[in-house]
Amino acid sequence: MSTAPTANVRVLELFVELLGARPGRTKAQLRSLPGYRGLADDAFETQFQRDKDALRDAGAHLSIGRGERYSIARDSFAPDIEVTSVDRVLLSLAARAWDREDIVADSIDAKAAAASDEDISAPAIRLGLRGLEAATSFARAIRERRVVSFAYPGSGDLTERAVEPWALSVQGRALYLWGWDLDRDAERTFRVSRVRSTVEFLGEEGDASPAPARVAPRVSSLVSPLVRIRRGSAARSLLAGYEALDERAASVHTREGWEPVSLEDGEIGTWIARLLPLAADVVVIGPDALRAAMLDRLRSAAAWGGNDA
Repeated sequence: MSTAPTANVRVLELFVELLGARPGRTKAQLRSLPGYRGLADDAFETQFQRDKDALRDAGAHLSIGRGERYSIARDSFAPDIEVTSVDRVLLSLAARAWDREDIVADSIDAKAAAASDEDISAPAIRLGLRGLEAATSFARAIRERRVVSFAYPGSGDLTERAVEPWALSVQGRALYLWGWDLDRDAERTFRVSRVRSTVEFLGEEGDASPAPARVAPRVSSLVSPLVRIRRGSAARSLLAGYEALDERAASVHTREGWEPVSLEDGEIGTWIARLLPLAADVVVIGPDALRAAMLDRLRSAAAWGGNDA
């Protein structure tokens, strides 16, 4: 399977590279980006022109400074908005919400521009951009109020869904589409990484209903587990990579031989499947929905197993 960046990924990595770059990037520097590596001179010039046109169509204009260095022009943004190196890093990190687990990741090396006027590079951040095509299609559909159609897992097989898209929201580490499901005649939220087809546009611009005057709802299946883990157990090592950077565990009453740990956001079904095999060494403290679901399954397993449970 080819790992060459797609057109959307290539344009995005160009945007991230030029956003806040001081004093800009030369063509020679830009040719080191993954999307341009290995291109002959003529091919690079043609591709670079197409990508500049794509950025301009999206509202990001390129300016050329001394030494033919390219950067994003200040008139691309509203007045009084300052794009800092921190903003560039946050933009890059937000791209992780497009992660998807079933295809090879297109990747970009996003360098945070230095806060000074000197062209000093901050450490590179390695990002996996997956599901980007669906996310960009949804963003366009929201902007143009276009009805979209895509394949999405249902209770059984894949189902074709027609949706009036209202907004994209990041919840935990996932990106969700919020809109009106025309097939279900109800408001629905879809995890972008679970879209299993190319997003198709139906009808004309303006056909979709406008978004309600409220924020996108939280996805009820998203939980942030708080647990006690038996010290020295294999579970402690297995869950080490899922720890959350918060202070919840500090408020938990300690018990000898056990360690309170707060874990990152994830869908409740994913956490149930992950924690059940570790139940002998992990006790779920919260949230209540996850604790109740775990207890129900453990009770069912005990009842089914009888004396051997």
